Amino acid sequence: MSVKNEIIKKELTRFPKTPLLTLAKKIYKENSKLFKDVETVRTSLRYFTGKHGIKNRTKVKEFVQPLEYNCNPFKLPESYAETFEPYIISQSKTLIISDLHFPYQDNKAITAALKYGLKEQVNCILINGDLLDFAGISRHERDWRQRTVFEEFEAVRNFLKTLRSKFPNAKIVFKEGNHDERWEKWLYVKAPELFDDPEYKLEVRLRLGELKIDIVKDRRPIKIGKLTVLHGHEMAGTSGGVNPARSTFVKTLESVLIGHFHKSSSHSETSMWGDLKVTESIGCLCGMNPQFMRINKWNNGFAIVDLNIKSGEYQVGNYKIIDGKVY
Repeated sequence: MSVKNEIIKKELTRFPKTPLLTLAKKIYKENSKLFKDVETVRTSLRYFTGKHGIKNRTKVKEFVQPLEYNCNPFKLPESYAETFEPYIISQSKTLIISDLHFPYQDNKAITAALKYGLKEQVNCILINGDLLDFAGISRHERDWRQRTVFEEFEAVRNFLKTLRSKFPNAKIVFKEGNHDERWEKWLYVKAPELFDDPEYKLEVRLRLGELKIDIVKDRRPIKIGKLTVLHGHEMAGTSGGVNPARSTFVKTLESVLIGHFHKSSSHSETSMWGDLKVTESIGCLCGMNPQFMRINKWNNGFAIVDLNIKSGEYQVGNYKIIDGKVY
């Protein structure tokens, strides 16, 4: 049996319920030198699961997964719909920081948030989007005075190294925000030849693996017990308005914590059955007066979530930072 076929059968055995397209992307990402592209991997997956036509089905001596001949009685084509499973954080105390926007970060605010995290002995840190700004590759008007993309990567890598050294045993998770997504969107449009090269993935450029930092992509939600965490850009058409937390509740009807709007707010509603839903938005850790919006209603801030691991119940501390002091 060839090395390629061994890999295909091994992954099908490990992930029997994973959609084939999702599994194909995973296999190609980890073995890009062996396979031509994602579609080649997907074809092999379909072959070994008996889904590559009747003629090919007769050639396979042993299927990796049992055939379900009646699973598609209407002969519908294979779906490209993707699953939307949340990333799970199960640590008991999580520091949530958001919207640092390197190189426009507020060093005094970041220092205050991280010192508070050390004092509270958090065992997880969630960077909830917009760690990088990527102003230099934005489709919007650009500020040519900012650092180059290379310098931006270097600054963030140094920050993450320091973060790991200060919290050596904590779980660290980085969820992509809309600004972080600019990198791979730029590659897709401006350098499509490099888009599928794993070496240019954001997590590789930031060397997250070396620092044992997880990345959450594709706008996946995060669950901390019964609390859902979003960056905020996942909800299309939401501007935040006067109260970003209320706007989020109207969209989700769930207990959710978000960043994105650079503003601390809270909103709660109780259903007719007594179910209380609370949404929170947290402040940012970037400068308050960027060139594109000198006057705004932003504030610096962060959150700490205390989780009852057994019940999933939680408490959110939504803190503001004013002149380097936590309130």
